[in-house]
Amino acid sequence: MRKAFIGNSDFWRSIVSSFSLLEEPDRRRIKLVAVGQTILSFLDLLGIAAIGLVATVVINGINSKRTSGMSDSVLRSTGLSSLSLQSQTAVLATIALLLFILRTLFSMVLTRKTLFFLGRCGAEISSDLFRKILTRPIIEIEKYGSQQYVYFLTAGVEVLVVRIIGSTVTLIADITLLFLILVALFYVNLSMTLVVILIVSAMSWVLHSLTTTRSKVLGMEYAHRDISSREALMDALNAFREIVTKGRIAHYESKFRKTRAESAGSLAEYNFMPYMGKYVIESSIMLSAFLIAGAQFLISDALNAITTLSIFMAAGSRLAPAVLRIQQGFVRINNGQGIATSTLVLMEELRFVNSPQREIKNFSEPDSGFIPRVELNNVAFRYPGSNTQTLEAINLVINPGESIALVGPSGSGKSTLVDLITGVLIPDSGEIKLSGVSPCEAISRWPGAVGYVPQQIYISSASVAQNVALGYSDEEFDDSRIWHALEVAQIEDFISTLEDGLKTSLGDRGAKLSGGQRQRLGIARALLTKPNILILDEATSALDGQTEQKVAQAIDRLKGQITLIFIAHRLSTAKRADQIIYLESGKIVAQGTFDEVQKAVPNFQKVVELI
Repeated sequence: MRKAFIGNSDFWRSIVSSFSLLEEPDRRRIKLVAVGQTILSFLDLLGIAAIGLVATVVINGINSKRTSGMSDSVLRSTGLSSLSLQSQTAVLATIALLLFILRTLFSMVLTRKTLFFLGRCGAEISSDLFRKILTRPIIEIEKYGSQQYVYFLTAGVEVLVVRIIGSTVTLIADITLLFLILVALFYVNLSMTLVVILIVSAMSWVLHSLTTTRSKVLGMEYAHRDISSREALMDALNAFREIVTKGRIAHYESKFRKTRAESAGSLAEYNFMPYMGKYVIESSIMLSAFLIAGAQFLISDALNAITTLSIFMAAGSRLAPAVLRIQQGFVRINNGQGIATSTLVLMEELRFVNSPQREIKNFSEPDSGFIPRVELNNVAFRYPGSNTQTLEAINLVINPGESIALVGPSGSGKSTLVDLITGVLIPDSGEIKLSGVSPCEAISRWPGAVGYVPQQIYISSASVAQNVALGYSDEEFDDSRIWHALEVAQIEDFISTLEDGLKTSLGDRGAKLSGGQRQRLGIARALLTKPNILILDEATSALDGQTEQKVAQAIDRLKGQITLIFIAHRLSTAKRADQIIYLESGKIVAQGTFDEVQKAVPNFQKVVELI
């Protein structure tokens, strides 16, 4: 895992980067939330002032003195000066209580709405990143594993939104509240406020030193170990037969147990940090109260000492939670920065990726305007980090209705050429056209016009029908269309024996299917839309000779109606093609009929039989 965003400057960078993920309207809403939290801070300040007035009124009443100064002005302006001591005390105490309760209630409502809002933002951010990921060429997508992507777009984004953006908004409100309380205390007693600032600042600095870096490291450790445990789980499930045969179940059990225990330890240590902060802040406030009380009774009369101490205690009841929330906010942000490091790195990679919102189109028969013609003009491609060209100077025209077999030794560039034709890869130079436009544009303009069968067929745990109609809604294809595709793929008889037929669940990763059945289901999937171009990347390699013969005959019946491009791995398959393209070291060495290529390439038959 790459270590990025480490250091104080990167602390702020992570906050800025997280906020940059939000759309401008959402950023405005976040600002409004921060303003709302700030306004609520004034309710706290008014409540503290009311408590101060209660103390002044009570102590003056006990000493049979009249209130004076600012206190007297407030009582007169509010009409409370004409009430009895008991009434004044009751009214002021009630006002203070109501202010604190209102502040708490409004804060709860605002916090709830904020969390729902941030949750929606998180969903939008995940969707946007997902869309950008799917816009990239496959070699860029394969930089990370599937479990890493799952983590990036779920836990990673959640941490960015809740722990970084959410905590930043709370920090703004709490810092504002802290500032207002300190300003009010300055007005009451300058020396007392300086003592409070000194003690609380010292304690906060100690906490910051102990927790900031550690929380970030814990976050990174947790993310790394969580991904490792997921990978161990998936490896064990995906390779279950192999690890059972090798007797390696205990290895995966041990690996999973170790990574989960380590991640639990990191999480437990992080969860303890707020308690440590709570105890330290409470101790610092109590120490401040003790020092102030002692100093006031030494240097001032009892009336002023008790009044000042009452105001401080009221302020302290709001000050301590605010300081604690600020300290915990910094811990959450630092920890979130560590947990979401990989998501932040991915976000930086995708920042300038253009990913327009795609329109979901229901399937309809390919437009008659589609011409199943493929053109490659001087196409070249090299994988990043490779010193040699994978494909070089490829010039090829495949006319409508032709069947083309791609042949060549392993590593000659056959699968790469197929990936370029389907738009999964983008050529470094040269031009590829399907029906006169780029592959991506052709597929977007005529969805379903190109069918593709990969080497490895993905099967989900969904039903047979849903697997054949992968990527489409249940309503877009009727059963008769699905059965026809299954019939052409020579798997209809097997599906008809299943108890629930098309509705039968195929189990996790298609556990109920053999290798050959998986391939035939993949062929049915490609044929479902009745494509004008059908591309098969060694799509019958797992079939026995008899079944392959039946599938080949079914596909042969489509000759002349559709354009066929397939990687041939058997001599019998290559012979069926109208034209053979022989690749070697990324170049077209020979092109023509079976006999013509066999004459041009001395070891042609040997290569075909070996691949």
